[in-house]
Amino acid sequence: MAGRGLSVKEAGMDKPLTDLSRDDIVEFSRKRGEPEWVMRRRLEAYEYLKSSPREPLIDGLLEKVTYRVFIEGLENPILSVSEAVEAARRLGVRPEEIEIIYSGFSVDIDNVMVKTTLKYLKSRGVVFTSMDDAVKRYPLVKDYAFRGLNPTLNRKTAYHVMLWSGGPFIYLPRGVRLPQPLQGVFIIGREGLGQTEHTLIVLENGAELHWIEGCTTPIALRYAVHLGGLEAFVMSGAKLYVTSINNWLGEVHHMPVKRVIVRGKQAYAELTSVAFRSTTSNTAPRIDVYGEGSKATIQNIGLYQGEQRVRGSPLLTLHAPRASGQVLNRTVVKDEAFEEFYGRIRAVKGAVGAVGYMSCNTLMLGERARSITVPAVESEEKNAELSHEASVGRISYNKLYYMALMGFSEEEATWMVVNGFFNPVVHKLPLDVQVEVRKIVELALLGH
Repeated sequence: MAGRGLSVKEAGMDKPLTDLSRDDIVEFSRKRGEPEWVMRRRLEAYEYLKSSPREPLIDGLLEKVTYRVFIEGLENPILSVSEAVEAARRLGVRPEEIEIIYSGFSVDIDNVMVKTTLKYLKSRGVVFTSMDDAVKRYPLVKDYAFRGLNPTLNRKTAYHVMLWSGGPFIYLPRGVRLPQPLQGVFIIGREGLGQTEHTLIVLENGAELHWIEGCTTPIALRYAVHLGGLEAFVMSGAKLYVTSINNWLGEVHHMPVKRVIVRGKQAYAELTSVAFRSTTSNTAPRIDVYGEGSKATIQNIGLYQGEQRVRGSPLLTLHAPRASGQVLNRTVVKDEAFEEFYGRIRAVKGAVGAVGYMSCNTLMLGERARSITVPAVESEEKNAELSHEASVGRISYNKLYYMALMGFSEEEATWMVVNGFFNPVVHKLPLDVQVEVRKIVELALLGH
């Protein structure tokens, strides 16, 4: 188990995560038994943090999490596996699915991967194990880990690399196409934990994978931070689909780091986020397309309510000739929630014939809900085509009146409109995930 042997009685354990010293990082890595190259990556992140300006939206949240609480989470997860699997129900994962012969399933509680189901996959050369184990056992990991999520990319990524623990490593050999999605559940089970699991995915030529990850809490927490990370590498002809479902309870601050690098030709990568409850959310998913003729999609659907504060900054960069991609944001903002969206698409010099498209659509419910949309397209290549469109609106009175005449209450009519609004993204998800997403939306809008 990751973190075993770390003592919480040592001096200085009550310092916040933002005040760790170089010696703290060295000791943390050594007690985990990590190879030297992992420690060097952690120290790169530490040095970057010391030399770059503080960011209140990131540092301010981590200042409230002590090193003691972080280490206790690694040593002693407070949930059992059965409790974790039960909590996963709200993310669309049914316990009986775990035993399906074609499935791979993992449970990560407070930064420790405690269960992995891997049956038929081994016979096809698929690797599905914990990152804590992978950095020690598989030389391949050194070639990819923390290359996409470089420790000097930004402060949020640096904190993640410096403090990462847990999460899965997934490797698909050439030509392996999995008929069922692999699934992972990341659960925060205790107060104040800065969850920092790291997911690394590598797809060789012609491989295909759908990875579904869910993030949740079994009970409402008074304070917690999620700082998980995902990086993936997609080779020629490979296809990667990543679906992330976030449904937190209590005061949880959601700020993951994600980056996909499409290296090969005629490949495809897709990052889909389905976002519900969290106190704040600060996301910046990124895909870089280096393969000629390759494609990518970054898309998000979200239902923001209460006093949620949400900031989304997706970035799609097209580096190769005939590369293409789209950024899609489709959200509903209600009550006193506030959404900021700063999407970007870039075409670099040499991306001849590249095509990029961005669409931002927001549906407002309530007079106090707010949304700011600032799409941006940048091109260094004159023979690239980039475009965007955006809309912000409310449900029309005429539509609600018409549905009232058909016998629907205002709440039921609103749910039906929102369901249809989300459908262009939801209908492409696996059926069981579709059902669960629609159920969460219904419960949120009908007040149950």
